[in-house]
Amino acid sequence: MHWHAERLILCSLAVALVACKLPEVPITTPKPLEVNLNMRLDVYQYRGDEPQDKEALKNASEATDRMRNRMQEIQTLKNNQLVSEDHRGLLQIREVPSGEWGAQVKKAVAAENEDRMLLMRKKAKESNRPLFEIEDEQWRLRSEQAGTGEWIEVPGNTPGSFELKRVEAKTTPPAIQPTTTPATPKP
Repeated sequence: MHWHAERLILCSLAVALVACKLPEVPITTPKPLEVNLNMRLDVYQYRGDEPQDKEALKNASEATDRMRNRMQEIQTLKNNQLVSEDHRGLLQIREVPSGEWGAQVKKAVAAENEDRMLLMRKKAKESNRPLFEIEDEQWRLRSEQAGTGEWIEVPGNTPGSFELKRVEAKTTPPAIQPTTTPATPKP
């Protein structure tokens, strides 16, 4: 009997739910939805290679004069195999001599690299090219101009790697003598 009472209650609820009408909920809108997206994109480029002093760019002619005055000292360092030309167009110290000469080597290399970077930045800015392209040009130029026995960086065995190499004696091929054959008259 107990089972019949529960069944009767469930049936009455089912009939009541069917008889009730739920309110209609509209799922469409009279106008399409409007979405307004406003975006702002700010792009900043950080150039860590920019000099701190903007006046330095104006002093390119002074840098050229300083490099010219320092040329003999830098060549002496190269001849003594104390410095090498790296793949960025700068000097790298290979060996620091002891004493005051070692301090002078460090000072001369730092001053030379500072002036080289100043001139490369100026050239990059004037030609509207990235600095690394100018550095690459300077590296290739200085490598071609390197004398016998000087140390330069050359591309390594793996992409993006470099290794130091001593410049070998440059030999020029012998001049090719033109061969002349006697002209034979045509019949």
